[in-house]
Order: sequence, then structure tokens, then C-alpha cells
Amino acid sequence: MSSAYVIFHERLNLQIAVLEINQLLLHEGTIPELLDQLTQSIEKNSCLNHPIIVDAQSFLVLDGVHRVAALKRLGYKRVPACLVDYRSPSIQVLNWYRTISGVSTLESLLKEVKKVASSVEHVAQIDKKAIGVSPIAAALKTLKASFLIESPFEKLKEAYDIVQRIEERLKTIGFEIKYETESDAHQRLNKHQVDAVLYTPRLTKQAIIETARSGKIFAYKATRHIIPARPMHLCLPLALLKDKRPLSELNKTLKNTLAKKKVKHLPPGSLFEGRRYEEDLYVFEG
Repeated sequence: MSSAYVIFHERLNLQIAVLEINQLLLHEGTIPELLDQLTQSIEKNSCLNHPIIVDAQSFLVLDGVHRVAALKRLGYKRVPACLVDYRSPSIQVLNWYRTISGVSTLESLLKEVKKVASSVEHVAQIDKKAIGVSPIAAALKTLKASFLIESPFEKLKEAYDIVQRIEERLKTIGFEIKYETESDAHQRLNKHQVDAVLYTPRLTKQAIIETARSGKIFAYKATRHIIPARPMHLCLPLALLKDKRPLSELNKTLKNTLAKKKVKHLPPGSLFEGRRYEEDLYVFEG
């Protein structure tokens, strides 16, 4: 995109531009409570701090589904985005594990899971590569036992539908579900901070794009995209997203505005706004 502001990173280029919301492909759902909170936050503020991350070729939203949904709810037609090359091997697709708390007995947990799945098989060890290969939709691990959750499916979206139904069932009866990285989930289990971990299928980039193009979406928290770098704190005025000028003119204005700002580089592992980031950050100041 010639009118975009570009940050040249050693592993991929970051193109910052405003896009039409109706251009975007969404691949996973939203969490209602989080969407409500974000919508209220955006409505109160005069600017949008961080751009969503989008594949420059397919316009698939890699990060920022809730921001897109919130802006749509508020009637905005455009959104600030950072466009990247999704085909780059530097962008990885990982998954979110689910930690489960509030379990009184293992039997009670298995009983509820069996109400959703076809069967739950006790195994000596979980083969993570088998998860997502029908009929193994997910797996369950406690400190003392491991199980494969089986329910036949054709597409990985259907496997995640099963995961979502399990989550909803467990929440309904009072279990607490949280989303963690694989390492954090195991760490919390080993420290007795949670009762069990629900393993989820790993998705491929191709499966994600194909599902989104078909008009279907995965359950929320199906993907965790690791992107080597991202721009932060654009503080783009919300009024600019309602500007009726052609996008080409609007992006020239954005490019000139960003060019006047100082950009601070923060290396991986830096703490920014209370969160530690695994990637390089380019923070716009002023």
C-alpha cells in the first residue's frame, strides 16, 4: 500500500493505514463481556490507541477482533490497521489452552465433559499432534491423569465448536475457565493454582484463511498469533474514522501525521502499559 506509513523491521515490514471495516475477514468470535467493556472504553475516549493487525493479502484480522466488533457496534466504517505478510514464517500461529478451576472431584469434571463429547478416553500420555485429528477434538489433563476427548468432526472449526460447548457447559455449572498459553497453563497446574487444563487443536494459516473466506468463524480464543513486531499508541482520533474523504487522501494525512511523531523502540520482553510483550514494540510518542 503506497500511501501507508511503513516501519522496516528486520523480520517483516509494518504498514500502517486506515482500512474499510467491510474489507476485513474475521476468523474467530468475541467474548461478550470483553466486547461490552471495550465498546464502552472506546466510546468514552477520543482516540484509538493501537491498530489491529491484518494480513495485507487476504485482509484477515490476526489480532484485534474485539476492536473491530466494538467499532462496528458504534457505527464506525473504518479502522486503523497494521498490515503484515501473513505468509512470512516469522508469524507463528499458536493456540490458547483453557485452565479449569472449581472442580470438586475428577469424576464430576469428566461427567460434564461426557455430556458434550462422544467419549473421554484415559491415556498414559497426551500426544498433542493427535489433537485436531478426528475424532480427537481436545484433551484434558490433571496432575494425576490425562484424557483424550473424542467426538467425530470433519473440519477444525467443528473441533473448536466442541471445545466451546465444553467451556459453556463447565461455566454453566460454576467452573471457572481462563485462557492461558501452553507454558502458563502447565505452570499453573503444577503449582496447584488450577484443577485441570483443556488442550485445544493447533490451527494452520491455510485453515484459518479458508474458514474465514467461507463466511464461518472459529470459537473465540482459537488462535494466538505471534508477530515479531507491532506498532503501539498511534492515538488515532476517532473523528478520523468517520472522515468521508477517500481512503487514499485519509492515509496521506495519517502518514504525514505519524511521520512527525517520535517512535520509541522497545525490545521483546518489555513491560508496556502493565503488560509484558514477547515482540518488538514501536511506540509512537507525541
